[in-house]
Amino acid sequence: MNRHLSLSSVSARLSRGFASACLLTCFTAQAYAQTDAANVTVDFTQPGMPTSPWSLGATISTYADGGSNLIKGASQPLWQQYLQDLGPLVWRIPLYYHAGQVGSAAAYIHGGNEGEAYIRGIKAIGGMPMIAVGGSTNDNDIQASDASNLVHFFNDAGGQHGGPVDGYIVGNEPDNGFGLGNYIYGGNGSSGFHAIVAGLRQATTRPLLIAGPAFTAWASYKYSDFQTFFAAANTDVDIVDFHKYGDGKLTDNLQLTSEYEDGVNWLRQQVALSFGSRASQVGVQVGEFNYNSFYDSSWRNAFYTSVNLVHTASVIGHVLRAGGNAYQYSDNNGPLGLITDGTSNHDQPQSQNIRLPAYWGMSAWSGGAWTRRFGSVMVAASTQLPDVEVFATDNAKKIILINKSVDTDRHATLTLIGKDSGTYSAWEYVRGMDPSAFSTGPQFQPPVNIVSNMPFAQGSLGIDLPWMSVVVITVD
Repeated sequence: MNRHLSLSSVSARLSRGFASACLLTCFTAQAYAQTDAANVTVDFTQPGMPTSPWSLGATISTYADGGSNLIKGASQPLWQQYLQDLGPLVWRIPLYYHAGQVGSAAAYIHGGNEGEAYIRGIKAIGGMPMIAVGGSTNDNDIQASDASNLVHFFNDAGGQHGGPVDGYIVGNEPDNGFGLGNYIYGGNGSSGFHAIVAGLRQATTRPLLIAGPAFTAWASYKYSDFQTFFAAANTDVDIVDFHKYGDGKLTDNLQLTSEYEDGVNWLRQQVALSFGSRASQVGVQVGEFNYNSFYDSSWRNAFYTSVNLVHTASVIGHVLRAGGNAYQYSDNNGPLGLITDGTSNHDQPQSQNIRLPAYWGMSAWSGGAWTRRFGSVMVAASTQLPDVEVFATDNAKKIILINKSVDTDRHATLTLIGKDSGTYSAWEYVRGMDPSAFSTGPQFQPPVNIVSNMPFAQGSLGIDLPWMSVVVITVD
């Protein structure tokens, strides 16, 4: 089979239809013999990094004056339902306190007095808010007194303004024009990281999780910036936060998702070197990730197809396996998000609110209304299948199989170490490569339950992995 098909050729292959693909998968998933040679191993006896309620999240956009989001627009109830369907997640939101107002800290929609409504909205969908603390005029000109008042606003008197809120990120991408020295030591309107953190902590008796520096990227040219921050902030920061987007490619982007795992591992090593006895208490998070940092029409074949589904599920797997937190940047003003905002911006369908492939990539891990959530610990998992990744958790047992190929189906025969027999269920996130098929494309639809409570023995089971798709298995 041609391994170098163009994206247009790939899209053309969908003419066989969603239903027939499902029927084939549903049949073959149950029909393969358990004697097939194993090509995927999941070892439940080899625990890796733990997970936590803070491990997975996304961003509540506050840019939505022209569309819908969690608290705005005619489609706001639908938005709330869609986000609640993802299950309990961390929701990162940019807010500020200044001159008695608590509102959006987003660069282009800075102001308002809607902070309480956003926090209440997040909690109404079962989420945990993590506030990206903004300054009086931009992301980083934060005064310690304003930071303190922000915590007082949400945490005083039992949280009468929708709180309490225990997670805070200080600023946003200070290395993008604001100045690293100003962010760390003070200047350009900032009180400096140490003073801001002191203001946050002194405002409440609750233990807070405080993150920084929220740099634009993890890359070799950022190493010295991280090390400068660590030297100055190793007594203050609880979570090292960095942003990383896709590398500006189409399907080639899919082969680079392991870089997220590399970034978390490198930062964990640097924390161990720089933080002394506190190192074991300091986490790492990807505060923003996405397929790419901008959109134009040349990206339709990635943002609006299963390419984005596969990319999102893969990034989360790599980050969690390294022990990090993964937060998708769900800015809803276009395909950078989880849901279209009802406008025609960025090739969206006008007046429709559609759950995008990135949304379904998130749900593969969160479970939500469709499958179970990932378990409390990552476990060892490996495969010999080309273009296939496998991630797994225990407590509860969940396996995520990702086929990144642009043209080749695979069949996975799994060996489960530490689970000799039981039952399994499986869901397929069905491939969809037509970026304009918003009403019919399977990449915009819930996963299909292809196996239900199937018995297995001798620690072996089999499943088909169509190209450019994600399959989720739960084991009991």
